[in-house]
Amino acid sequence: MSGKETELPSLPEETARRFRLYQPLLRLWKYKNKRKLTISLISEYLDVPLAMVLEDFAHCPQWNSSAEDEVELDSLIDCIDFLLGEKEFKEALLVGVGKLGTSLLKNETIAGSGLKIVAAFDIDPDKVGKVLAGIKVQSMDKLESIAHQMHLKMAMIATTPENAQLAVDQVARTGVQVVWNFTQTVINPIDNIVVQNTRSALDLENDYQQILSRL
Repeated sequence: MSGKETELPSLPEETARRFRLYQPLLRLWKYKNKRKLTISLISEYLDVPLAMVLEDFAHCPQWNSSAEDEVELDSLIDCIDFLLGEKEFKEALLVGVGKLGTSLLKNETIAGSGLKIVAAFDIDPDKVGKVLAGIKVQSMDKLESIAHQMHLKMAMIATTPENAQLAVDQVARTGVQVVWNFTQTVINPIDNIVVQNTRSALDLENDYQQILSRL
């Protein structure tokens, strides 16, 4: 199984490694609405030689900016996503919008990684219909149809521990390729689905990169 694009340009291993450094930084800058950003600032912030950063971004189609030209974040982010083959896994659905799920919806680390929660579900009728962090909570009976309509490939599980496996069983029927579990219940391997169990908010970025490396 692979979520990667077909016939991607072949990147040197070290270039791909540096792109994974640029990726979260650019997304965090975009999330914080940073302005007047240049390649020189990227070089300085990450302590990567300027000539090397320029050489790396030369892999992007139609790239012709200098070190001091203001960069267009969306274009650079899209280029990196394309070159690393990860675009398909930047949107996710969330099951469970209690304290844990709500914190994930508002989590800056997730936003900085470029992952965006675009749909949320819960079994509690008192939560269904509410809008949290700009996302309207849907009932679980709509999960499969919405996941298919939005072509979502990643599901984040933030239910109570006793409901975690039931939620996983339901999202597995939608055709997702990744289940990212944040509950205290360990989810066992599932055929043709990448399962990642996360225990701490401190592990979010590392665990997200682990997911991408396993696709």
